[in-house]
Amino acid sequence: MNTSRIARWISHAFAAELLLILVFGSLGAWRLDDANLHAASVLGGIAWLLLLAATWAAPGSGWASWKGTLQFVACWLIFPLFKAIREVFIQHTADATLLALDRDLWGGRSLPEHLLGWERPWLSELLSSGYFLFYFVVLLPAIVFSVRRRSPEAKAFFLGLTLMYLVGFAGYLLVPAGGPYMAFPEVFPYPVHGGAMTALLAGVVKAGITGMDVFPSLHSGIGVYVLGFFALGGYRRIALLLTPIILALLLATLYLRYHYGIDVLCGIALAAAVLAFVQRYRKENLA
Repeated sequence: MNTSRIARWISHAFAAELLLILVFGSLGAWRLDDANLHAASVLGGIAWLLLLAATWAAPGSGWASWKGTLQFVACWLIFPLFKAIREVFIQHTADATLLALDRDLWGGRSLPEHLLGWERPWLSELLSSGYFLFYFVVLLPAIVFSVRRRSPEAKAFFLGLTLMYLVGFAGYLLVPAGGPYMAFPEVFPYPVHGGAMTALLAGVVKAGITGMDVFPSLHSGIGVYVLGFFALGGYRRIALLLTPIILALLLATLYLRYHYGIDVLCGIALAAAVLAFVQRYRKENLA
């Protein structure tokens, strides 16, 4: 099966997965009677319908050219509904299992536990900034490639990004977990000591936390995917600029106690696998 056919299957699978999250998340929002989640249901539903139209549109049409952008927009709008799914439908999380596995991997202490002694206010500020920059790392390329949405590179970028979210969201549903600081506050005091940036990030995370968005670490994985996409595509200056940001982001996910080491490892492995597929897609379709 060639990569173009696989890409179509990925698009259909992602639309189906988002619909599943949308339906159960909307039911959970109704049970919780949460205004913010109701808004996510409405906006996510509109975005999903637009995505459906783009997914089934004739190749080369105006609607079809917006598919990658709408996949990205729909998943970000639907994402908050994971919170409703967690609170209404999920009774137990996988945090204890993830912590145990991480301790086995790293000699009896999980990777974020090894970093507890690193805590310094200046380092907290630096890594909080790195973690926050994730939003720009993914949003800026998404905006640029949306403008250039008919280009082969834009199609390749959004294909890989969609595959990252497809697998990552499946992980959230199958292995729901809240992360070290949420599940084990007695082991991982939170937030870390820092300044204004650390406090700002803690507030952003609190507003957007779902309680089941840990395994695999898409924060790490998508950061590595974006870096790899530009590095393998020959965008050397962009890749050099991104490298220290992504390194800080990877360390921040552990230092700030948001992820277990195994989450980050699996996020990086997922990015590597997706990049291999995207490179094959580039060779078959961009030559």
